[in-house]
Amino acid sequence: MVVKKLYGPEVATVQIGPCIDAKDEAFIYESDNLVDGVLTFVELRELFDEFKIQERLVKMSDFDPPHGNWGALYPLPAGIIQAGGIKRDMVSSRVITASGKEEVLEAINDFDKYIDTLQHHFNLFFCHGCLLGPGMQHHNERFRRRALVSRYAEKRVGKLDKALWQKNMEKWSKLDFSRTFTPDDQRIPEPPEEAIKEVLKIIGKDSPDKEINCGACGYLSCRDFASTVAKGLAVPEMCHTFNLRNKQEYIETLRQTNRKLAETKKALKESEEIALHEKEIAQSASDMMNNMLEKLPTGVVIVDNNLKILHSNQSFINIIGEDAKAISDVIPGLAGADIKTLIPFNVYNMFSFVLKEDEPVLSKDVHFEDKMLNVSIFPIRKNKICGAIIRDLYSPEVQGEEVTSRVSEVIDKNLEMVQKIGFLLGEGASETEQMLNSIIESYKSKKLNSKNKPK
Repeated sequence: MVVKKLYGPEVATVQIGPCIDAKDEAFIYESDNLVDGVLTFVELRELFDEFKIQERLVKMSDFDPPHGNWGALYPLPAGIIQAGGIKRDMVSSRVITASGKEEVLEAINDFDKYIDTLQHHFNLFFCHGCLLGPGMQHHNERFRRRALVSRYAEKRVGKLDKALWQKNMEKWSKLDFSRTFTPDDQRIPEPPEEAIKEVLKIIGKDSPDKEINCGACGYLSCRDFASTVAKGLAVPEMCHTFNLRNKQEYIETLRQTNRKLAETKKALKESEEIALHEKEIAQSASDMMNNMLEKLPTGVVIVDNNLKILHSNQSFINIIGEDAKAISDVIPGLAGADIKTLIPFNVYNMFSFVLKEDEPVLSKDVHFEDKMLNVSIFPIRKNKICGAIIRDLYSPEVQGEEVTSRVSEVIDKNLEMVQKIGFLLGEGASETEQMLNSIIESYKSKKLNSKNKPK
């Protein structure tokens, strides 16, 4: 305000200080345009760096008048009291100064409980005064800084022209430096007792003997902390003992988890060993089965529900003919080949029927090229997999056996009928039976002779 009076209202004024709250405070006087900008010392040094200004290369100069008196003590917590001319005598002074978080909280607590005993005003600084304000670059050496400020103030006051200072005070004190304050109560109502007890229970302080009031959370007591949590201004994790208990429970949970993992790992290893053993047995059985299938004179083929061949033996390939042999040279066992491209349409329909209806088709004779095939198809897995046994009735290995089998079947089926009409035919029925048995014995003897012939 004095600067505006001395140099005109158009002159810009910038306040440089250690307090970040001054940035908001400047807006209080916006209507009178008293302060145009506020910088902290941190921001001032950033400007020095930006514009390449080095303090050691700049010539120092004194402040312009009017000079202050004990205002040089303002950076100290109690300096504002002395600068205002208020007595600081411990007996007669009615003002108590407290600085720093701990002292301020204790002062507020005592002021609230014991105001009738105290009967003092409180001068409170949540920081340790302006010499360690948040806008300072460093926040250490508090007592060294206090000594430097006191020494500087004493030096300034010693050189001060008291008469000129008094004259300036009389002149500028006529300016209106008054300001108003508006209540801005932001206190949150105290939570109900049930909510506080619930928080105390959560943090493991459900009885007074467990309330250790260690202060590690930043509050004076466990109950104050629980009340703050209930208000929504803090979280249980700020309690050191709560965190410690959670950590111990977490460690125990990890131990149990690791133990279970070790047991699971062991069980998995045993399962893998069993599965590997079973796989080896299955592979051995599969190899044995495949070897047996390969030695069978009868053709065997297994297909899936898409009528793709899963496996077939060499006899099947030989029965089907040259096309199958050419494919098997590229794809062993015809695995993956489409069976409908290799067999007659009526046989292909038999496969489709068995897969769809899950019913077997047994001993069907089918002409295929110059062969007579006997086909039996049976389901293996419902609607998924089926298998077939195919014999070439014209092959020497099958022919004698097949005729013998079929003649025996004829005998069995007709024997009863023959016996019934025997009374009418007399000896004719007996001769028919002898003739059929003779055919059977003939084929059997031929088969035996062919095996005994020298090669």
